[in-house]
Amino acid sequence: MVIALDKHKKPVGFVTEKRARQLMTARRACTYKMFPFTIILKDIDVQDLKDVPSYRIKIDPGASHTGIAIVENGTNRVMYYMQIHHRGEQIVAALFKRNQARRNRRNRETWYRRCKFPKKGMKAENTRLEGKLPPSIQSIVDNVINMVDKLCKLINITECSFEAVRFDTQLMDNHDIEGKEYQQGTLYGYEIKEYLLDKYRHTCQYCGGESGDNILEWEHKIPRSRGGSDSVKNATLACRTCNAEKDNLTPEEWLEKLRGKRKLTKLNEARIENIEKVIKGTKVGGSNRYCAWASSTRKAEERELFRRFDTVECASGGKTKFNRTALGFPKDHHYDALCVGDVPEGGYTDLTNAYVLDATSKGRGRRLRGKCNDCGIITVKWKERSKRKFGFQTGDMCRLVKQNGICAGTHVGRIAVRSSGSFYISIPGRRLAADVSLFTLIQPNNGYEWRTRCAIPLGHE
Repeated sequence: MVIALDKHKKPVGFVTEKRARQLMTARRACTYKMFPFTIILKDIDVQDLKDVPSYRIKIDPGASHTGIAIVENGTNRVMYYMQIHHRGEQIVAALFKRNQARRNRRNRETWYRRCKFPKKGMKAENTRLEGKLPPSIQSIVDNVINMVDKLCKLINITECSFEAVRFDTQLMDNHDIEGKEYQQGTLYGYEIKEYLLDKYRHTCQYCGGESGDNILEWEHKIPRSRGGSDSVKNATLACRTCNAEKDNLTPEEWLEKLRGKRKLTKLNEARIENIEKVIKGTKVGGSNRYCAWASSTRKAEERELFRRFDTVECASGGKTKFNRTALGFPKDHHYDALCVGDVPEGGYTDLTNAYVLDATSKGRGRRLRGKCNDCGIITVKWKERSKRKFGFQTGDMCRLVKQNGICAGTHVGRIAVRSSGSFYISIPGRRLAADVSLFTLIQPNNGYEWRTRCAIPLGHE
C-alpha cells in the first residue's frame, strides 16, 4: 500500500500500488517521499472528503528490533508493516572506546575535564539528571518515538496499541483477577511461558542446549502427578527431550539416576552439571541484559505515547503470543506487533502483500574529533571539513545505475562520500564503489537506512 496526502500535505489514507501508478502516469499525483513511499494527490483536498479513515498503530518494542503494524479502524484491514532495527550495541561499543581514550588521558595527566566518578581526593562533575536513561537505551526510545511522529504526519493515526510489559506478573500471582477459567485455561499459561523464556534466555535449564532440541516447554520441577503446583516457583524451562526423559522424577531423583550410570555421554554430563545448578536455584544461560534494556525502554516509550494519543491500549507479551498462536501467524516482529492487544475473532485482512519496510538506525555522524589507536589514544586530530561532497552527504539514500561490470544493474542504498568523487554504496551482502556521476539522490540522510522486503505471507510458515 502507498501512503497518500492531499494537495496541502494532509493525510488522506492509502491507495494501492496500481492506483498510485495510474495517478502518477496521469500526472494527478507526484512523489513526496521514497521511504516510506508517499504521494501527493494534486486534485484532492481532505476538507472536501466526507469520511477520512482513521488508523491504529500497533507497536511491539524490543531491545534489537521493534515491529510496527498499522490497521484501519472499523474494518480490521492491515495497511502497513514496518520494522525498526536499533543500534544500542554500536553505541555501547562507541562509549567504551571513548571511555578508553579519556582514561588514558587522565593516566597521562592530560585531563580536559573532571572525572565523573573520582577516586579519593578528586572532585566529581556529574551532570546526569535523575531518571535519565543511558545513551544506548535512550537511542532505542528515540528511534520508536521518532518513527511514530514521522508516521503520524503522513497517516491519520488516532489510536495506539503497545506491548507495555513482557508478561503480566499480577495475572501469574493471582489467578482470580477476572475469570479464573479463562485465565488458567488459555492466557495464564502463555504468561507463564513468556516469563520462563524471558527469565532463562531461551535456554534449557537441564542440558543448557546440549541436546540440540529447539522446542522449549514449561517444566514442573516437582511433577503435578506427585503434588507439584502450577506456580512460578515450581516452574522452569526445559527442552522437549529433557522434559520427556525426566518424566515424573524430581530433580534430585533424576540427578541420582544419572550419576548411577556407568558410561556418561556429553549430554548426561551437561545434565548433571546443570541439574545441580537448578537444585541450588542458579540460572543456566546468558545474562538478562537485553531484558533490562527492553523493560527500561518500554516504560519510557509508554510515557511518550500517552502524551501523543488519547487512546493507548497496553497489553502483555503473553497475550501477544496467545493471539499470534490463535491466528496462526508466523513468528516475525511486525506480525507480533499486529497481535498486540485485542484482535478480531475473524482475523485480519492483509492488504500489504507481505511487504515490510525495514528502517535500520545508523545515526547522523560521529562526534569523535580524532582517530584513536587500539589503546584509545587520539593519534590524529581531524581538521574542520564540509560534510557534503559534490552535493551528496554520507547517509543519503541514492540510486546507482551501472551499465557494465560484474554488478551491472540498478542498486539502491546508503552511500558514503569521498573527496575523490568515488562513492561507496551499501547493498545487501556487499559494498560497491562508483563514480559520483552515476548516483542519483533519492532521499537525504535522516539517520536511517531503508529497505523494502517481502516477508512470509499470512497463513504460511
